[in-house]
Amino acid sequence: GYYAASPALQTRHSTRSSRCIPHPSAMKATAVAATYIVSSASATTVARPEGATSAFLARTSRFFFGLGGGSGEPVHYGDTLCPCIGFDRIDGETVVIFAEEENASAAGWLPPVGMAPSPSPAFAPSPPETGMQVSYPADLGAHCEPWDKSRHPKCKGERSDPDWCGQPWCYVDPCRCKIPILPKESEYVPDARYRGGPIFYSYATCGGKNTFSGVVTEAGNPECRCIGLDNVPGSTNVKIDGRKVAYPGDLGSTCDNWDRNTHPLCKGSDAPKWCFQRWCYVDPCSCNIDELPKVTMYLPKASFQAKSLYYSYETCGSKDFFTKEHNKGACTNQESKESCLDLKLASGSNKCAWTGKVCLGWEIVEHPLCKHMASRFESMAVPVRPAAWIALAAALLAAVAP
Repeated sequence: GYYAASPALQTRHSTRSSRCIPHPSAMKATAVAATYIVSSASATTVARPEGATSAFLARTSRFFFGLGGGSGEPVHYGDTLCPCIGFDRIDGETVVIFAEEENASAAGWLPPVGMAPSPSPAFAPSPPETGMQVSYPADLGAHCEPWDKSRHPKCKGERSDPDWCGQPWCYVDPCRCKIPILPKESEYVPDARYRGGPIFYSYATCGGKNTFSGVVTEAGNPECRCIGLDNVPGSTNVKIDGRKVAYPGDLGSTCDNWDRNTHPLCKGSDAPKWCFQRWCYVDPCSCNIDELPKVTMYLPKASFQAKSLYYSYETCGSKDFFTKEHNKGACTNQESKESCLDLKLASGSNKCAWTGKVCLGWEIVEHPLCKHMASRFESMAVPVRPAAWIALAAALLAAVAP
């Protein structure tokens, strides 16, 4: 293979998305992968991918291995929820072309050290013949390995090498990647395609840490992904207690503690604990986690695919300390059918719906795309509030009184 990674592409990160269209062989591929799965006990004795974090050992039951062709050495093929792709153990080479550092420097941009800043838009990509050609194995990215170690121009085998030089990664199918940290589009092989889409890579599936491309955004639990556009410049105005507060333009697009140092109550050393909790906006009809999301109070007029905008702390691994005290108008805070159905959106339509037991966001109960969630809220117990406990105790005392 022969691929050029121009300065404008060397970050191996792009905002382009791939189309995840089901492929007829998807189920067959899953069955084949399953033959390599080993138990947690045996996996920890088989192999630990070079550069993998210590947390990897605690999760090896979700990783699968095979034996290297002819070598008998165990090979790590990533998390079963995000397996590596590509042909493994083939002869040949993949040539990646990096722009010469002096050319990039002259244009005001240098290759990344630890992380990759955006290149100067004025810098034109170097043609292949003027770049630095680096030979990688032909099966580049087909299994978990620190591929850049002693190969990438920045990875010279010295103590001063960037941390990412020793981190394992592999190429993955973004449509079959169901782990919290989403993969990123590769620019080592910008013209390559897998099932019609661009190639993506992942450190997380290999138990590695992505320090190559800087801050890794988290998109929430795979069963309840965050929605919205990440890295959007500008601001989003939120009205809090009658005051307009400017939040980042990509508010709620990824898991982050968005309120910290922004919400009026979250400034200073005595900020309440909810200020430090991470959350994001989610699609209520695609949120299959224990704690159902709530309708936002920050952007009451906003919608997503004609549905109200919902937020979730749980999808980000956080606890919701905010809603009960600071979002009094949340559907989940309503104790009766009357108070539940009295709540309206800015458009005048119902904000909440009564299940017969609890009050939830209208879409979760009534929207056609959310109907598959009915079995979940139908089994919910009726919440017993403090006032109800007091009334129950009074009734019991009255019944036993002489």
